[in-house]
Amino acid sequence: MVRLLCIFGPAIAAALFANARLPLAGTLIGSATGLFLWTLLEYGIHRFAFHGFLPHYQHHDEPKDPKYIISPLWLSCGTSALLWLLMRIPAGSWARSGIVLAGIISGYLVYEAVHLRIHGKAAGGPLLRELRKRHYFHHFADDHFHYGVTTSVWDRVFGSLP
Repeated sequence: MVRLLCIFGPAIAAALFANARLPLAGTLIGSATGLFLWTLLEYGIHRFAFHGFLPHYQHHDEPKDPKYIISPLWLSCGTSALLWLLMRIPAGSWARSGIVLAGIISGYLVYEAVHLRIHGKAAGGPLLRELRKRHYFHHFADDHFHYGVTTSVWDRVFGSLP
């Protein structure tokens, strides 16, 4: 997790710096858009990539092993670069694309921290226990359900709740 922060922390800071001259509202809207997009990406990557063509079985075979809990760095960095390019046109500039990406990356970092906690030993509060219950259903009962780790919104929208 520290390695992710060392890589993606400066990327977030650079996006904020590049947008410092813009009105605060634009930065907040771009960041919020990125956070929203992250929730959809989390669901889609887990359902269609991890349970489609990327090796994800190790995480299901060894769910407590941290090296299989956090996404591979090549995937995180490659996806981030691709998203920055794809966001360029709708965002209208590289800087605004970067602020949307900063929101996406912030959501990703929260996801990774939560995912680590879900698979950890600490009991946690009611929210963590509920997230763990859903995620463990995905792991140990039926991996065709509960693709969302931090939210079940997209599971509801796309019909992947049991």
